[in-house]
Amino acid sequence: MALTPKRPPGRLSRKARAYANDIRRLYAEGYTLEAIREALADEGVVVSKSTVQRELAWRPRRDSQPEPAATPPPTLPQRTPSIVPTSSPKDVADEVFGGAQMSNPLYRSRSAK
Repeated sequence: MALTPKRPPGRLSRKARAYANDIRRLYAEGYTLEAIREALADEGVVVSKSTVQRELAWRPRRDSQPEPAATPPPTLPQRTPSIVPTSSPKDVADEVFGGAQMSNPLYRSRSAK
């Protein structure tokens, strides 16, 4: 048994949702948002130009539509890490962050007392 709703998807308060396919078709044919808004007003649906724009941008949720059978994405080659720690994490941190070099010339090293 398959359920088929009588109303189009989306909030019930969307005035132009019943005309969503017509809005998309007219916009694809090159009509401006204002021309589409006027056509809706002629049908008795008074909305703003931004409402028409939002209706164009609105997409139904993916989980409400069956997914088409697609080919699986290509697998990427596995990368090996460039730094392989062979000693303690502190030694690796000293090597990466330059623990042996002094970055502040005004600070005396401990060995130069």
